[in-house]
Amino acid sequence: MLNCRDCPIRERCIQESNTSPSVKLMMRRAFEAGRDTHDMWGLLQNNCLLEKEDGAQAVRSTVLRQRLRGGPEPGDLPEAIERASPVPPSPPAGAGLQPPSVAAVREPAREVTPARRVAREKIEEESAPLRYCLSLQDARHRIALPRTGEIVLGRFDPMIDVSPDVDLSYDDREHFVISRRHARVIGHDGWHEVEDLGSTNGTRINGRRLEIGQRVRMRLGDKIALGYCSFVYTPISEIPALPHAAPLRAYLWGAFTGHRFPLPAWGEVIVGRSDPAVGLAPDLDLSGEGDAAQVIARRHVKIIAGDGRHYVEDLGSASGTKLNGVRMRISELRLLSPGDHLWLGGCVLAYDVQPWPGRDEAN
Repeated sequence: MLNCRDCPIRERCIQESNTSPSVKLMMRRAFEAGRDTHDMWGLLQNNCLLEKEDGAQAVRSTVLRQRLRGGPEPGDLPEAIERASPVPPSPPAGAGLQPPSVAAVREPAREVTPARRVAREKIEEESAPLRYCLSLQDARHRIALPRTGEIVLGRFDPMIDVSPDVDLSYDDREHFVISRRHARVIGHDGWHEVEDLGSTNGTRINGRRLEIGQRVRMRLGDKIALGYCSFVYTPISEIPALPHAAPLRAYLWGAFTGHRFPLPAWGEVIVGRSDPAVGLAPDLDLSGEGDAAQVIARRHVKIIAGDGRHYVEDLGSASGTKLNGVRMRISELRLLSPGDHLWLGGCVLAYDVQPWPGRDEAN
């Protein structure tokens, strides 16, 4: 595999890659912070511009490919970048066969000034490790995957006590073939495997059905099918980059009914289930979530909005709260990011963002 980090035409490859603007931005930030991965390299090299060069550029491309193949592994940010000098022209016929000399020039290390250090720290802060998700094709449901840990995908059933971390009931509303515990995704420090849990209608990756208990590592662009629900394994922004700095509004989406609940940009919202018998009505009432409403406490969680972000806090609900499969402690405050899933005793809400009305939505 070529070393995309040291490639002088990397920006061209990113710009011409078949990805959305938000993914292009994440790639640039990851390269700037030295957090690029082999999966990212592979995505770029699906359409490698070096491989397309021919004619007068062929020799230079070959030398460059040789140098890039010997480059550092992802995670080791080089202090200096080697640059290959142009290859001298081939000698005239009869002048003897002497291999061209390629001089490697190493740039002197630049002084790390306070201003440069602050700029680098800002880049690293803005360039958090890439997050990945399963994005439902032809829909806006995105499932953020844990960097480390696991989540179970399936269907909510009020008749049993066990419910999945991610409910696909609404996504599967036309076919009803998703099992209660259909599949599991396991995160291993940034990369992910998918495993079928013995579902009736199976789990497929790129059209190949998995055996029960078989785990397969997912690669960028892989298509994961659970029954008739088809997802794509792709990066997801912490805060999606939108053209013209379009403002965002956040919302919660009921995975059992498809209901959407807008969230304010500032203040606090109590999420729960109304109870007319005691005269209690939360700010965001989930009583209309069908059978899933039965497991929600009257005051289940609090959503706190400020500085353009949202946080969630469990209010001591009897059945508990999980964020992306991890159970929260009472009064624990957790940051919400696009694609996150809140489990409220079994009722699942997806958190995501969209442009304000009147603005074009990004891909």
